[in-house]
Amino acid sequence: MSDAKDPVKHMLNLALATALNDLQYYADEFEKTKIPEVQALLLVLQESEEELIAKIEDMMFTGVISAIEEAQAIHGKWAPPNNEPFDFTSPFGSTLQFQRVTVCNQVLERGLKSHRFYLSISSRAKSKVVGIVFEYLAYLKIQHLERLRKVCESFAS
Repeated sequence: MSDAKDPVKHMLNLALATALNDLQYYADEFEKTKIPEVQALLLVLQESEEELIAKIEDMMFTGVISAIEEAQAIHGKWAPPNNEPFDFTSPFGSTLQFQRVTVCNQVLERGLKSHRFYLSISSRAKSKVVGIVFEYLAYLKIQHLERLRKVCESFAS
């Protein structure tokens, strides 16, 4: 069956494009900033996104059976991501602190947008397989957002 007629492959291509766009965003932001802590955050997020890309590519080449099994094992066992923006600046805070919180919030919003996209595809999928795979991708994005939150919250101390 050609890729054009295979809805799973088509949707995985869409997921891959989304993840690659996020990866490029982190790389571009890394080049723009000179703040070591923010660069470290962006490297962590790049690694996390690369892991997601590797999982998507693995599904494209080997099939989605293992992803479906993992998705079924975690179904209903994960909480939605924390979508509260970061706010660890004070009126007396430094420019550095302001830059950190700004980058954290921009990256958070981008990650939440990807998560919502995956959930939207999952809920509207005509194929049960596509729905399960995209629910799994949403779960992986939550893990990515948890890494983001952990690093960004360390900036507050």
